[in-house]
Amino acid sequence: MYHKITGWVPLLIASLWLSSTITMLDCRVTNLFHPLSNEDGEEGKKWAVLVAGSKGYFNYRHQADICHAYQIMKNGGLKDENIIVFMYDDIANNELNPRPGVIINHPNGSDVYKGVPKDYTGNYTTAENLYAVISGNRSAITGGSGKVVDSGPNDTIFIFYADHGGPGIVNVLKRKHAANAYKKMVIYLEACESGSMFEGILPENINIYVTTASNANESSWGCYCPEDPTYPPPPEFQTCLGDSYSVLWMEDSDKSDRTEETLQQQYETVREKTLSWPAKGSHVMQYGNKNFTNDYLVTYIGATGVSETSNAYSSSIPTLLVNQRDALLLYLTHKLENAPDGSSEKVEAQKMLVNEIAEREHVDNVVKKIGDLLFGEDNSATLMASFRPSGQPLVDDWDCFKNYIKIYERYCGTLSTYGKKYTRVFANMCNAGISEDKMVAASSQACP
Repeated sequence: MYHKITGWVPLLIASLWLSSTITMLDCRVTNLFHPLSNEDGEEGKKWAVLVAGSKGYFNYRHQADICHAYQIMKNGGLKDENIIVFMYDDIANNELNPRPGVIINHPNGSDVYKGVPKDYTGNYTTAENLYAVISGNRSAITGGSGKVVDSGPNDTIFIFYADHGGPGIVNVLKRKHAANAYKKMVIYLEACESGSMFEGILPENINIYVTTASNANESSWGCYCPEDPTYPPPPEFQTCLGDSYSVLWMEDSDKSDRTEETLQQQYETVREKTLSWPAKGSHVMQYGNKNFTNDYLVTYIGATGVSETSNAYSSSIPTLLVNQRDALLLYLTHKLENAPDGSSEKVEAQKMLVNEIAEREHVDNVVKKIGDLLFGEDNSATLMASFRPSGQPLVDDWDCFKNYIKIYERYCGTLSTYGKKYTRVFANMCNAGISEDKMVAASSQACP
C-alpha cells in the first residue's frame, strides 16, 4: 500500500480542452520591477488557474496543495481577479476536519485556506467550466464566480492541477495556439501517470512548458501522511496533508528568491529532491517548449515575499510516501484503528474498508477477465501491461480510447480512483486493433 525507506517507490485525470494560444515572442524578465512587456512597452498580466480535481476528506491533500499555491500567487503580487480557483471546497468545514475552517499543507504549517477565492466549487467544478475558464468563454460558464482567463497576447498563464490521474486523458493542448491569447504558458501537473498526458503529444513549438509529477508509467505519491516516523501530520489528522511533487515545488517557491530562480532551476531542485528523499518518489518530467526555462519564476508566479507558510519548511524530509491510489485505503485503515472499540464510527469505518477492498478485487478480476477474453489467457497479462517506447503517445486513436472506457463503464461500472490505474489497458486494446464489437462482447461477458 505504501513504501517506507526500503525499496523503490516509483502520479490527473483531467481533460483540459483548451482553445487559448500563445505567440512566438521571446519573453525577457529582468527583475521584479520590469514586468513582461512587448516591444512597445505594453505590460502583460500574470494569470493563474489552480485546480483541485478531487473531493472527499481522504483527498485532503489536493485542496491543501491548491490553497497553498494560491497563497504563493497572492504573496507574489498576482491580483485575485487574475487568479481562478477550482476546488470542491468540502474539506475546510468538513465534520471530519479536526481544525474547522483551516487547511494545512505541512505538519507545522499555518492555515493556507484563509482568503482563497471560491470561484468554482461543489457541482460547478466541472470540466466544461474549466474549458470555458481557460479559453476565456464566459458564455459557456455555468455557476461560479464567472471569472475567466481574459488574457491577451502579452500575458503569461500558470496552471497548477492536483488530482488523481490516468494515462493520456488530455490530448488537446496543441489546440491552444489558435487564438493568440497569451505569450507563454507554464503547467505544473500533479497526477498519476501524468507524463502520459504529454508524452509524444505536446508540440515543442507552441510556447507551452510543462512539468509533471511522474513519467508516463508510474504513480505519484502523497506525503506528510499518518505513520510517517519523521514528518507525520498532527495526531488528530488521519489523512495525508500534501503530495510530494506539489509540496516540493511550493516549499521551494516559498523559500527562494523568485526574481533569481529560474524554471529550470526549480525543476532540477524538485526532481533531485523527489528522488533523494529517503522515501524515494516518482520521476519528475519536462515536456513542451524548454527554450524559455531560463525565465525567472517571477514571470509566472510573482516575486518573493515573506510567506506565512514558509517558516515550517526548512528541512522537511518525509520517510514514508503513499501511492496516490492507496490514500483511501490508508485513511480507512487509520480511521478503523483509531476509532473506539464498539463505536458506530468503528463499525462504519470497517464497513467502508471492506467495501473498498471488495471493489478493488472486483475491478482487478473484471479487467483480467476482459483481457483474457480479448487476448487469450496466455498472452493477456503481457499485452495489457505493456508500455510503448519513450516519446510515443499512450494511444494513437484517442476516440477509440475514450469509447472503450465508456463501454467498460456501461457494463462494469464507473472506474474508481483505483480503477483508473487500468486506463492504460484500454489504450493497449486500441493499439492492438481490438474491434468495438469484441470490446462490447468481452465487457458484457465479464460483467453480466
